[in-house]
Amino acid sequence: MVKQNLLDLAPGSGNTRNSEGGFLDLRDGRILFVYSRYGAGHDDDDAADLWSIVSSDGGGTWSAPRLCFPRSRVGADNVMSVTLRRMDNGDVGLFYLEKRPGDSCRMFLTRSADEGETFTDPVCCIPHRGRFTVNNDRVIRLRSGRWLIPSAPIEILVDERTGAREFGWSHAVYYGSDDDGATWRRLGSVRPCGGFERSRIGLQEPGVLELADGTVWSWMRTDVGRQYEAFSRDGGETWTPAQPSQFTAPWSPLSAKRLADGSILAVWNPVPILNGTDEVPDGFWTGGRTPLVCARSLDDGRSFSEPEVLENAPDHGYAYTAIHPLEDGSALLAYCAGGPEDGISMLNRLRIAKVEF
Repeated sequence: MVKQNLLDLAPGSGNTRNSEGGFLDLRDGRILFVYSRYGAGHDDDDAADLWSIVSSDGGGTWSAPRLCFPRSRVGADNVMSVTLRRMDNGDVGLFYLEKRPGDSCRMFLTRSADEGETFTDPVCCIPHRGRFTVNNDRVIRLRSGRWLIPSAPIEILVDERTGAREFGWSHAVYYGSDDDGATWRRLGSVRPCGGFERSRIGLQEPGVLELADGTVWSWMRTDVGRQYEAFSRDGGETWTPAQPSQFTAPWSPLSAKRLADGSILAVWNPVPILNGTDEVPDGFWTGGRTPLVCARSLDDGRSFSEPEVLENAPDHGYAYTAIHPLEDGSALLAYCAGGPEDGISMLNRLRIAKVEF
């Protein structure tokens, strides 16, 4: 594996955070990338808009950023967690989260008929009230034509004494559309079962990928030292119970996507789990987002190669990877890569890199 760093979108004056984006091939051969750009604050709920950059040389160089979808367009406090997909009718589909007062966070879909220059009024993809997380680059279209969104409804817990807020228990809930995104409905769900006695969060930040036989593989981050996984054989309507996957991990997401050669690329933060360990080191679950590694599966996800290191600076964190397969079997990756120079959050810096195998 050969990796080349192509672009860093570092925070600066009046722009405290650049993070979580998605790629799309445009019809003229250029590559579009849309991400969240924050202003004065850097927390997930602070003010952010969607900005875009474009590459005309396969990701080697990128245009200057431009505002493509302001939060004021929809009256939201924050817009983030982008997935870009080509819709059935040829439109550019931009899926994103809208955050509003009262802990409202739901996914919306806006479309562009002019290759990302202008966008339609959005359609809500989660027809239920609440706070639903959907990571960037997560929405997929199945071979049946169904669009599938993996989400996680999260309860916000507030400390009565200090007023501090933190995520509570969660599980995976899937939403689907069979009419090219015009209407959406709730499908099946996956809840944690055995092995979660010590968990504070349950299952969070699910992802999905369709396997060769039509089975949908879903994975979720946990705070029990592994990604958990479940499978659906009916397009997300029903799911197997969640079980430990082969991927060790801290409280951090995994990303996976099929490459042009048919292999599956997985990118995640590994954690060494020692048999018999029952003590959780300080900071283990909320830290651990280094190193960042990748591995490939040549047998449709049944097994993966030995992990290869993408990033390993001990004072940096790496997560929320978007994967964009290229025709030659390589891929562009975009992920958070912040360190001490970027403020208090590893989410503040966004990096684009290319990997070749």
